[in-house]
Amino acid sequence: MPDFFEVQVITLADLRADDYGILISDLAEIICEVFSEPPWNERFSATRIMFGLGVEMMRKNAMLVIAKHKQDGHVIAYMLGQELVVESDDPRDQTFLKISGGHDLDVLANNQQRTFYVSGLGVRAKYRRLGVAEQLSATLLTELRRHQFDYRLGRTDLQAHGMRNLYSKQGFKELPVYDLKYPGRSYWVLSLN
Repeated sequence: MPDFFEVQVITLADLRADDYGILISDLAEIICEVFSEPPWNERFSATRIMFGLGVEMMRKNAMLVIAKHKQDGHVIAYMLGQELVVESDDPRDQTFLKISGGHDLDVLANNQQRTFYVSGLGVRAKYRRLGVAEQLSATLLTELRRHQFDYRLGRTDLQAHGMRNLYSKQGFKELPVYDLKYPGRSYWVLSLN
């Protein structure tokens, strides 16, 4: 791991304890930067992102992994996700149907198997291709195995070549499932067993 950053697992309590809001502000800035680029081309407001992060962290078994620059202490990358379920009475829970628009992914819950879905990954532009995303992923995989998850699921745009390459490099398999809401996005899965 390069020595200019450190990776940390962040909890909802950590976000609440950040009295000055530096952590959430850094995260919102990264998300706005990353998703303004192709193929996403989104124009999110930092305020909307800050609210959304709070919601995401209240989902079932949510995990946030960040990379912090050792010298200035700012966040340079993040990976965020939560456990998926087939159905739930809790509106905060994410289901396979909610994320994909269909039931094709429900098979990942057969036999009580647990799936963790990464809903967001971003690295500031000047820190890309330096191993940051790989370290975030390695840390998350260690946590997922510790919490006895069976699968790590991701979704990315067919034009997001960097992310698709990262998935391939890390041993993920592209599923023959395309997002019904966003047909230009496919799903990738990694077995954790």
